Formats: sequence, C-alpha cells, structure tokens
Amino acid sequence: MMKPLLVLSLLLLAPAVPRPDAAAAQDSGRPQLIRDTAVAEGEEETAAEEPLPEPDPARAEESVDIGDYYFKRKNYPAAIERYLEALRYQPDSVPAWEALSKAYEKSGQRSLAIDALKTLIEQNPDSPGVPEYRRKMERLEKP
Repeated sequence: MMKPLLVLSLLLLAPAVPRPDAAAAQDSGRPQLIRDTAVAEGEEETAAEEPLPEPDPARAEESVDIGDYYFKRKNYPAAIERYLEALRYQPDSVPAWEALSKAYEKSGQRSLAIDALKTLIEQNPDSPGVPEYRRKMERLEKP
C-alpha cells in the first residue's frame, strides 16, 4: 500500500517542481530550441574528412580479394565498397581499378565504370592492358 501512495504523491508533486530548462524558456519569453548541428543555425557543418591511411599493399590486396568474393555473389555495392577501400590503401592498384570498373558496369553505373577505366589508363599509361581498357571504354560509351 505504501508504494502506490508514494508513486501517486510523486506524480502530483512533479508538476510543481520547476525544471531548469522550462524556467529558462519562460524567462526569455520564447521556447527553448534544441539543435543538434550548426546547420540549424544557418551555418554549414564542416565535415571532418577522414585522413588517408598509410599505403598498405597487403591490406589493399586483402580488400580486393574480399571485393571479389562479393562480386562473385553478385553483391555489387559491397564489392564496390571494398574496391574503393583497396584504392584508399593503394591508389595505383591496377587490379583494384579493373575490378572497380567491372563492378560499376555490372551494377549499371556505366559512367563510373568509364571514369574508373580513364583513371586506370592515366595512372598506368605504360601498362600492357591499356589497349584492352580503351576497347572496354569504347564499348561502354556506346548506348
């Protein structure tokens, strides 16, 4: 019998106890606004860019292998994510750029596939695969 009486008395007294945020809102004559970001204030939020990781060919190769796993299972978005991760670790990785262009092509993002091939050719102009990459680019550019 004591517990329900205690709860009831707390509920009856709760509105009588002023809350600090409510008092501040009443003092200023307008409601207190809650904002999560500076965007609400009209200021652009500056995105904290993630610093580039140290070059690590082993991690890049591992990411390409995991991307290949996803690619074989036709999970192209996951494969693309892994290939991009590999390129963060090794930006000049030919296997990663090749795989990325294939994944973009399979996912229907032809323009991104062409961009990946262009970057691959620009970064590796002496590669023996350049003629093949150019043919693939021409094929992708046709509607």
